[in-house]
Amino acid sequence: MIEHHVYFAVFGFDDDPDVITRIADRTPDDIWRQGESYSALTPEARRMENRWILASNLDQHASHREHFEALLSKLEALGDNLTALRQRYRCGIGVSHYFFMDDPDFYLPGELMDRYRALSLTLTFDQLGLDASPAAPDA
Repeated sequence: MIEHHVYFAVFGFDDDPDVITRIADRTPDDIWRQGESYSALTPEARRMENRWILASNLDQHASHREHFEALLSKLEALGDNLTALRQRYRCGIGVSHYFFMDDPDFYLPGELMDRYRALSLTLTFDQLGLDASPAAPDA
């Protein structure tokens, strides 16, 4: 089983998120506000910063390539607004890739990487290997 989440975020800003929405000329897929709870399940866990997010919005089990392609279409549609966001705010692409096997396959074709480079966005990756077996009890 593999889970993916791919998104573009403007983060660590003090402006009202509506300012970012106006610059982007697009409604975000999600907004995090500093101090708000992550979820009702853990009300004591609070967001540490503001974040304005465009996500791939694909099912978490879609392939990583499909996630990157869906996000790229959204970013390319921003046109010069993407440049304006990047000049004014701290922005980046977030990728969560959870896998439950020893040797995951992770490949993005050069043409897809080139399209991200054309937007002056660099892609770097960290992968989290999760052990699917239950932990052994402490002795």
